[in-house]
Amino acid sequence: MAITKKEIEHVARLARLDSSGGVFDSLSADMQSIVKMVDTLQELSLNASEDSVDLSRKNAFREDEVKDSFPREKILQNAPTQEAGGISVPKIVE
Repeated sequence: MAITKKEIEHVARLARLDSSGGVFDSLSADMQSIVKMVDTLQELSLNASEDSVDLSRKNAFREDEVKDSFPREKILQNAPTQEAGGISVPKIVE
């Protein structure tokens, strides 16, 4: 399926996009390569095989383990400003 400059200009007109600047020549080539890539993807077989899914695993969660956290002092040494043991940031909401 070829996408022409005329089709792109038509869609741009419908979307009320500015058609000045000569962008449509390169856009037509870009759109054509995207369509070509999608056509290539459609050729792939995406049927699930028995090897791709392990149905024997149920509730495969790891155990919770208590670990030491990163030292607060090391984290705060990279902060530009600190307040009450934390990183101080500017207020952005009134």
